[in-house]
Amino acid sequence: MVGISPYWAGTVFLIGNFMDALTDPAMGVISDNTRTKFGRRRPYIILGAPLVFLAFVMMWFPLASGTEISKIVFYIFAFVLMNTVTTIVQVPFLAMAAELSTDYNERTSLTNVRMIVSLGSSLLCAVLPMIIVGAYQEVRTGYIVMSVIFGLFFTLPLILVFLKVKERKQFSEQRKSSFREMFAPVKMRLFRRYMYIYLGIIIAMDVIAMIFAYYMTYSLERPLEISFVLGSLLGTQIACIPLAAWFAKRTSKIRSIILGNIGWAVCAAASFLLTPQSPGYHIYILACCLGGFMAFSLVGYNSLFGDVTEVGEYHLGYRAEGNFYGIQQFIRKCCAAIANWFALSLLGIAGFITPIEVIEDGITKLVTQPQTPVVLFTINAILGIVSVIFLIPSTIFAFYWKLTKERHAKLISYLDRKRAGFEINKDDENEVKNICENIL
Repeated sequence: MVGISPYWAGTVFLIGNFMDALTDPAMGVISDNTRTKFGRRRPYIILGAPLVFLAFVMMWFPLASGTEISKIVFYIFAFVLMNTVTTIVQVPFLAMAAELSTDYNERTSLTNVRMIVSLGSSLLCAVLPMIIVGAYQEVRTGYIVMSVIFGLFFTLPLILVFLKVKERKQFSEQRKSSFREMFAPVKMRLFRRYMYIYLGIIIAMDVIAMIFAYYMTYSLERPLEISFVLGSLLGTQIACIPLAAWFAKRTSKIRSIILGNIGWAVCAAASFLLTPQSPGYHIYILACCLGGFMAFSLVGYNSLFGDVTEVGEYHLGYRAEGNFYGIQQFIRKCCAAIANWFALSLLGIAGFITPIEVIEDGITKLVTQPQTPVVLFTINAILGIVSVIFLIPSTIFAFYWKLTKERHAKLISYLDRKRAGFEINKDDENEVKNICENIL
């Protein structure tokens, strides 16, 4: 819409994500150490709510004039602002999610509900924006209206969370951490293994999300169906989340991840088989299969996070969900920034031709340009090969996960008694010590 090449678009994401990554660990420690009558997390959620609206509108504001460099500078600023505001809200919000329950299966159920709401929002975001934009003759006006509507859509639920969700006071009563301890989670082997699993899944998802519009527009020549195919993918994800949660509770979270990753990789690789001449229903079947397997992976890794923080409480001596989530996001965003920049740079190196603006009857339209076979192969390779490469180590490390449901239950029992000030016998102390030494 604003005429920025894929290379510079990738640079905007690279700079924005790196700067954003630096704020996540700090926000995690800040929220862990906050003590107010509203709790540790909720004050930041209500503080960030109006800023989310402002930043979202800026992110989607279509600049009508200026050089490419001026546009790049504007969108870097808008992207950094959006990410900073998101950090203020998201780190406390998701850290609080790990505190709502310490039960192994109940945590999976809570993850189930949160993901259904989250993916339901994503489904609306995949389908409605272009419908809103398309309702206006002037495309730029459509983008402005869309940004205001979705800015409110993301802001209002934050106010409800502040008003309705309560924090557990027992965790706020533990000692505070310091900024010198910010990177303490990285010293835990269990946390590092969790990050290997998590990064493979989340970066593969980021790469697919980034390249999917290119794949539909140029490889399959079906740009008008992007929203519908994404809607099918996300709709299937939502439908499969209860099934994935049931499977994770019936077997284990790790088996859910392994099943999801393997199925996901097969579906991504199968995208090579589709061509512009393929029957339309083949595309939707593949999207639905991909969404279904993704649900198993997402439920698994989201549920694991809280379990890891309990081991962290034993290891560090205090609750630090904010610190753990901040470090997780710091590492994730650095890696995702490099992966997205690399993928978009591959498009630029392959010779991607950016769309051009054409004015017809006073209305600005964006016209896509034919791409070379090299560019088309690069798009397919990013979707069908690069994303799969990230899933391979994630699956391998999942096979070696050692924090089982039984071990977690013993650890929770120990921590609950310790927080309550009850005396713990020597045998229980040694058993938990051996469990944590084995997995740390």
